[in-house]
Amino acid sequence: MIKETNKITPFQLFFVLIQAQIGIGVISLPHDIFMVSKSDAWISVLVAGFLIEINILLIWLLYRRFPSMTIFEMLHLIIGKPASYVLKVLYILYFLSTLILVIMMFGRMVNIWILPRTPVWVLSLLLIVICIYCVKENIKVMARFNVVVSICLVVLFVLIAFVIKETDFRYILPVASQSFPSILKGAQKATSASLGYELLLVLFPLCMGKQSTKLKVALLANGFATFFYTYLTIVSITYFGPAVMKLIPEPILYIMKFHSFQIIERTDLLFFSIWIVSVATSFMVYLYCCTNGVVYLLKKVKHGSLAIAIGLLVYILFLFFPPTEEAIKLFGKYHSLASYFFIFIIPLLLLFVAIVRGKKETSGAANS
Repeated sequence: MIKETNKITPFQLFFVLIQAQIGIGVISLPHDIFMVSKSDAWISVLVAGFLIEINILLIWLLYRRFPSMTIFEMLHLIIGKPASYVLKVLYILYFLSTLILVIMMFGRMVNIWILPRTPVWVLSLLLIVICIYCVKENIKVMARFNVVVSICLVVLFVLIAFVIKETDFRYILPVASQSFPSILKGAQKATSASLGYELLLVLFPLCMGKQSTKLKVALLANGFATFFYTYLTIVSITYFGPAVMKLIPEPILYIMKFHSFQIIERTDLLFFSIWIVSVATSFMVYLYCCTNGVVYLLKKVKHGSLAIAIGLLVYILFLFFPPTEEAIKLFGKYHSLASYFFIFIIPLLLLFVAIVRGKKETSGAANS
């Protein structure tokens, strides 16, 4: 059973979830969804947010039967030792693949926009080392860091707000002009970009407070992330228009590049600096969850040592996957498909099996 002193507060959980969801996808999300849903891309984001809320409720219902257990602990009680061992390994591999995808996208973006002459392996190594430094300590250290840097999201919001006066909202009219299948397909893209909430499978039992409070916090965090992504999508479409949106894969960065202030000449570099912090926080939480899974799998292994080992493993694997656009798209496609399996299908099946078999956490199981 996890000690209360080693748990985070609901307030901290809120910001950890926000930082996990608003990360690597900020820059390209408006373009990716627009290519599918056109002017109704913002509706796709809202639909995705609603579907994620349902998924969060599903995860919470599973967690309510095992309130002090992470996904790695409850598997043994629900489906038995052999099958649970396989699923534990698969979940660890899923978190590991997410880490690789994040570092690939980070390396490519930074190399293209800021440091074209700096080797990608150097940029990625710096990010991984910083993240390991935070993750190898208690989860409260990582949570506090997430709370502090969340002020950067306010800065992003304000920076983008300055261009609203130059937008034309006629570009998103008429509302719902696209077919329903197109909007749903765009919602699928938006859901993939909003990943991060699945970390609740590990973080729910690591948070203090009532179960109902944790659910409210998770739903509010996703609501905030959905609002933020909708805001970015609407501003991008109304600023550039449909003709230009097709041509720029990173619309938010181009918006910042076209604007400057008296004391800030390169607004895009300021935006990029803040984005890097968001990427780092996302990487940290996934690294923590991956480490958490290996700890429960191997037993009697220190969390700090494993965090270092997994961070180095991610870096070594990254060296074998050059961050080209084609490689990222292919890797992202398969990762997106896998995410539906690990985030929705497995928790749904586990909840069904737990209900049918009458499986619930007991005080003895909680203390074992």
